[in-house]
Amino acid sequence: MTKNTLISAACLLAGLPSLLAAAPSENDPPTSPVAPVYNDRHWVPARYAKVKQNMANLPCDVFFIGDSITEQWEIVGKKVWDEKFVPLKAVNFGVSGDRTEHILWRMEDTKLATTTPPKVCVLMVGTNNIGTWKGKQTPKETVEGVKKIVTTLLDKFPSTHVIILETTPYGPDPKGNLRILGEKVNAEIRKLKLPRTNIVNYNKYFLNPDKTFKPGLFKDHVHLTEQGYRVWCEHLLPEVEKWLKKSDEASPRS
Repeated sequence: MTKNTLISAACLLAGLPSLLAAAPSENDPPTSPVAPVYNDRHWVPARYAKVKQNMANLPCDVFFIGDSITEQWEIVGKKVWDEKFVPLKAVNFGVSGDRTEHILWRMEDTKLATTTPPKVCVLMVGTNNIGTWKGKQTPKETVEGVKKIVTTLLDKFPSTHVIILETTPYGPDPKGNLRILGEKVNAEIRKLKLPRTNIVNYNKYFLNPDKTFKPGLFKDHVHLTEQGYRVWCEHLLPEVEKWLKKSDEASPRS
């Protein structure tokens, strides 16, 4: 095997954790979406160490929280992340494979000890809760986990605004079970009535009128391409900037 072949194989293996993040094992035992539990996937320790390092060292005005789709802002979407969100002092708290209960565990473990209290939190989670794993949770149960994450954030950060993102489309078939479950999760999310939060859905920018995937925006059945992240950023960035501005306006001047 040539040196180049070995390097290519190593790069492919390095990318597997993110690609597999939305396909949890069917052998997972049932868990509660509101009871914190450690995500024991083999790739988690390395990623979690990086997350904690960023939290300890980077200024944090914007705190992104989620699973692989959030983590991959720094991988597949790195160019747009570095260009658009890093200047806003964004920190990424996304870990591949996370369900709501895993995020709750990480929030407890880190005590959300960011260098500065974030002005805005951007949360998207729930896709893995309704995935193909044996202990999958219902949309209503999943959103109980989402609600607990948000209330924990609001308690920890009394001046922070939370942007709740409805989940992106799961699966290319508009009539597929995972797509339908995802839409049910989003319907439950829209029922949430919480202070200092707003709920947004950008799925229409990813889909054709017949609800099939727009070409070039998804690299598999759930994860976005770089172009997909650019489309997402085009609509999310103004929302983040709006709430950053409101936060600055509300802060007492020295």
